[in-house]
Amino acid sequence: MTPQRIGVYRYLLENRTHPTVETVYQALKADSPSLSKTTIYNTVDTLTDAGLIRVIRVGEGEARLDGEIIDHGHFFCRVCGNVYDFDLDNCHLPQSLPGFRMEGFDVHVAGVCAACAEKD
Repeated sequence: MTPQRIGVYRYLLENRTHPTVETVYQALKADSPSLSKTTIYNTVDTLTDAGLIRVIRVGEGEARLDGEIIDHGHFFCRVCGNVYDFDLDNCHLPQSLPGFRMEGFDVHVAGVCAACAEKD
């Protein structure tokens, strides 16, 4: 683990806001002026391959980073753009897929979060 990888991983564990690569870069570059976005992208690839983080897709092409690797769902607010985690209870394959073996899953829900709905 390089200092850059440790920095990115620590940031994701301490900031459960599902940041973008740009957000991570902006947060870390002050303490590490030689840090580049390429380093962040390479670090994300390495940490993802190692199973330490996951990349979630929001909308068209936008990638958000998640330091929580335990299976859970994501709620995307279409108004504020925030991503919220939620627990999944007893998630399993439907009976219509007999013989299939689940190795991983992603649950994404889109809508309006409580805070934005209250403002409306």
